Amino acid sequence: MKRQTNYPFFILLLLCITFTAQAQDLKEVISTKQKALQTLIKKAEKKGIDVTKEKSTIRTAEICGQFADWDEKNIDRNEALFKKVKRYKEEARKTAEELPTFERNEILLMLEEGEERLSLALKGKISKQEVPIIDWSKTEIVGDDVMYNGQPVFLADYSWKPKTDYLTEYHGNLDGIFLSTRFLEDEKGTLKKRFKQDLINQPSGRIGTAFINHLSPPEWFTEKYPEASVGKRRYFDYDIDHPASRELVSLLFKEVVPHIKGKKYSSLGYMLANEPHWHTKAKSWDTGTVSDFTLKKFRNFLKEKHQTISALNQVWETDYADFENVKVTIPMAGELQGTAVWYDWMRFNQLRGVEWFQFLSDEIHKYDPDANTHIKIMPHLFSENTRDHGIDLEALTALSTVIGNDAGAVYSDMWQKKEPEWASKYYFDWRQMCMGYDFMKSVSPEKLVFNSEGHFISTIRFRELKMKPEYARATYWLATMLGLDVIQTWFWPRGEDGSLRKNSKGYAASLTQMPRVLNEITLTYMDMNANAELLTKIQKLRKPIRIFHSETSAINIDNHMDKEYHAYERFLFEGRAVGFVTEGILNTQPHQDWDVVVIEETPFMTVGERDALQSYLDKGGKIVMDKKSVLKDEYGQSLTALNAGKGTLIIAQNSGEIQAKTLGLIVPNSLKISEENATSHKGCIWRYFEDEKKDKWVSIVNVGKSESTLKIDLPKGEKSIKITDVITSETLQQTFKMEPLQVYLLRVSTDQKGDL
Repeated sequence: MKRQTNYPFFILLLLCITFTAQAQDLKEVISTKQKALQTLIKKAEKKGIDVTKEKSTIRTAEICGQFADWDEKNIDRNEALFKKVKRYKEEARKTAEELPTFERNEILLMLEEGEERLSLALKGKISKQEVPIIDWSKTEIVGDDVMYNGQPVFLADYSWKPKTDYLTEYHGNLDGIFLSTRFLEDEKGTLKKRFKQDLINQPSGRIGTAFINHLSPPEWFTEKYPEASVGKRRYFDYDIDHPASRELVSLLFKEVVPHIKGKKYSSLGYMLANEPHWHTKAKSWDTGTVSDFTLKKFRNFLKEKHQTISALNQVWETDYADFENVKVTIPMAGELQGTAVWYDWMRFNQLRGVEWFQFLSDEIHKYDPDANTHIKIMPHLFSENTRDHGIDLEALTALSTVIGNDAGAVYSDMWQKKEPEWASKYYFDWRQMCMGYDFMKSVSPEKLVFNSEGHFISTIRFRELKMKPEYARATYWLATMLGLDVIQTWFWPRGEDGSLRKNSKGYAASLTQMPRVLNEITLTYMDMNANAELLTKIQKLRKPIRIFHSETSAINIDNHMDKEYHAYERFLFEGRAVGFVTEGILNTQPHQDWDVVVIEETPFMTVGERDALQSYLDKGGKIVMDKKSVLKDEYGQSLTALNAGKGTLIIAQNSGEIQAKTLGLIVPNSLKISEENATSHKGCIWRYFEDEKKDKWVSIVNVGKSESTLKIDLPKGEKSIKITDVITSETLQQTFKMEPLQVYLLRVSTDQKGDL
């Protein structure tokens, strides 16, 4: 019988053998590169050159090499996960098959980059700064800084990363505890045995946070109060207005907070909620109904606000006999935006959220008066237009002791069909990060910023497997310039051997498949910590220009925050820190903290907001505004126009005049940076401070989509300028170029002086 050859099988076998051989060859090349870099490290150590960054790169290479090995053995599983991501769905198999080779090539490239950098240092062409090695158990929170050995530091870790020495030596070591009402066995407050043992035995540990989970309440609770689930949302499985919900949470705090009090692992504070939101607009994301408890509370709110039913009927254009008969339909139709009923409900929805968080904070402080608190707020709820979500960022920032958030950035959106406006000017969308941080630090300048779920690298909508490492450096650096102190990046779903944990649906095209991005985050934090004293001074810069923010206009106008974004954008690239003011800030903070208030396209505001602005003018304040602002109250009734009083009131004709008049009212910079690029928009965000020796320390990030040519000038009379790259000690010309995403930390001086 003649033997037949199974050609398809033979070809497949041959391809597998070839692929395995190629993979093996690449692993050998990586091993050779690691050894070469280790040899250079030994040479550098003998010369006293800091090699912390290179050692971390080798560790990252080892970690990601294990990831690639696992991915090579689990192509089918990776294919299934790539199919869940719209961007990779059509080529899921191909992407999964190519992933191990991609990862190894990235590892090889970052080792080569490390070798090149260290070779330059050994040749004396660049210098290497000393990188602090941080013992996370010995850090302290002092004001709005994390301190270590008397110096400020910035901390970075990753959600779900295993806490093994191998993974924490260079890649973050946050501590913490997970709290949930499901740990309560009964309404007497009996804690589940295993959890209680862990709670009692957990050592003080390292700086960290207590995560309060509001999902999955205990079965005994849901059986006794089935109606408490009415009004629940994605991260809340109970109605925040139901009395039993409050009793349940109070019971948990009573049992656990005394055990946690004073422990290092909670020093960043109790996270009062994970991404809270209570959308109530029809067809909005995660919208839903509300309970009778909420509606009763709303009617009480209306009675307190309007006093008489006739007053309510007048602005609502209704004819209710009394407050008990007032009815609203929730979710509320979007067509009602701009009406009195819309405003009253949406403002009430915010206030009930504030009340809930004040309750949580007060309950914790019953048992630990010194406890820190924060809330993982999504800043896009502030910076974007929608206002049906129930989040008042100003009030929630003020009531917590640490500024919590999960700010992110993106440069693509696989769900968005139309190209967004920002894409014509910038490499990435910085809106929620920059506006969010500048707003929160305006509300509470004295508080530390903790991003407990950083979304710079991936989101549900944003996945880019072949991300440029420079993007990671630009986003983390810019966020730090604007106030970020501690971040836990989303996410690290792998074990030390590369295997995936159970809940890994967001894994495909995320951080642990991007070796060079992971490496760049680590190197960026080492550079920032080597220069933390400089960067914290930039964080704390006075904000002379303040944009007036009105939640009233934001609630009433469907695109108000787009307009506020553009007002903010016009000043962001001028080398001055930009902030915000509100009625609350005007009434509680020293007016000397800023020079001028800008009001642009803000027609609606309450009488209280208008009066706060007038009081500011009466005390000598300066306002530049347009004719479209300060016109009506929340219900559309005319407001009394502002008058200059003892201050300065400039009514500008357009946005260009607003910008020019505003910049003319502040003290000029002692350093000027002019920019030219291929677009009609500036792309470099820069901030600087001047030390007692008159040296200027400048941090610059090019967020633009094109290369920029920058020129630095000092005031007339300065003879010569010396510009030095602080990180490498390289000298720059007075005119130099910056690629998109490039970051510089520069020292600008007129002669060769000593260090700061």
